[in-house]
Amino acid sequence: MPSITRRQLLAGGGALAAASFLSACTPAGSAAGGGRAITIWNNLADDQQNKYFDRHFVRSYKGKYPAEFTPKASNTIDRLIQTSLAAGAGPTIIVTPGPSSFVEAYYSAGYLADLDRYADRYGWAKTFAPWALAASRVDDKLVTLPTSYETMVLYFNPETLQRLGLTAPSTREEFEDFCAEAKGKGTIPIAAGNADYRGANEWFVGVGLNHGAGPDAVYSALRGETKWTDPVFVDAIERLASYFTKGWFGGSVDRYFTNSFPTVYRQLANGDAPLMLSGTWEFSNLAPYFGKAAGNDQTWDYTAVPSLRDGVPTVIWDLAIGQSAGVNTNFPDEAAAADYLNYLTTDTANIIASVEQMSFEPPPIHLTASDFSAKADPRIVRLYSSLSAATSIGYTTWTFYPQQTETYMIDYFENVITGQMTAKEYCQGIQTRFSTERAEGRVPTAPNPAGGLA
Repeated sequence: MPSITRRQLLAGGGALAAASFLSACTPAGSAAGGGRAITIWNNLADDQQNKYFDRHFVRSYKGKYPAEFTPKASNTIDRLIQTSLAAGAGPTIIVTPGPSSFVEAYYSAGYLADLDRYADRYGWAKTFAPWALAASRVDDKLVTLPTSYETMVLYFNPETLQRLGLTAPSTREEFEDFCAEAKGKGTIPIAAGNADYRGANEWFVGVGLNHGAGPDAVYSALRGETKWTDPVFVDAIERLASYFTKGWFGGSVDRYFTNSFPTVYRQLANGDAPLMLSGTWEFSNLAPYFGKAAGNDQTWDYTAVPSLRDGVPTVIWDLAIGQSAGVNTNFPDEAAAADYLNYLTTDTANIIASVEQMSFEPPPIHLTASDFSAKADPRIVRLYSSLSAATSIGYTTWTFYPQQTETYMIDYFENVITGQMTAKEYCQGIQTRFSTERAEGRVPTAPNPAGGLA
């Protein structure tokens, strides 16, 4: 599916006046000329991706009704969808930035249709990874389908590593030695910054918990069996915060707050930083900074995020649903809308082509190396082959944590790295919000960490 990053979906978002917006929108299910159409709004990286999506995922659909696509700006799409739904309109297909954001609110307000009746019809239980369908349920009802999935990885510039005489780390000791030596040689160990998107904080917090406390500990806390105030979590946050205060992420805490994403990408490309810790949505974002597109001979590669505590598996793949999509209950033909949603998320040949040609992220359907053509970027093939074979998984905040807890984790982590809050106080804040949301049934279903993606 399209390379829509969580950063793009949630970035900023000044409010538009409802009246001015609604005067320009059409009711759900209507199209120019008065005919019915299945409509979808989306925000993609650029005009090239918009045109590809329109041609291959919209105009190519041959269902009961034609499909129509309207591009939306990254910083307004969610507000536009919310405003239009409240007015009884909106797109037929409602996209959200993963299952833990907006989905529950939309469903509770009656905007999302129950899709369980179509699961058997289309065989979704066999098509999608079970963890992804489980995380897409609200009140035990399937209300969205995952349209893309992603994981966290450690990016590196091979030429920079060779110049510095370093190798990508896989353990805590190797990671800390790497960062200390890289900084000593005048580089920024890990290119990082949140100037463009404050939510980048949660990428690092999630890594700190999954790879520092370990997936078993996180799974236990998500199930309410242990508390987020347990020493294993406090230690993991303290350790992560120390990496920031040492200047390993972004060069310094102050620079982390001012580094933009283009700055981060350039640092990796020009050798100012040997590593970058981010999600697989960066595959397409990095392209303009390397090789012919950038007028240089630099390349990038990636490896698994290192273990940050003894006893934690060396290779953990943090699971994330990058985008979810459901059916607007305002659309008068629910079955027709569900048919388009099935096409959007399960046409394997179409999805594979989009991954190869546009670096779109696929839905969490079963993919193997043999599904890709000889023209596919081997880094992409390696990624999805590795994910399919994963035996130990982690839990991203935007997929497996309830919304208020997630928001707190994003906002207050800055207080930890600036010394305004201790790790223990931060973890207490997580526990306070999580326990309330868990009691209200707002915690998405998490798969067993040892179960892989099967």
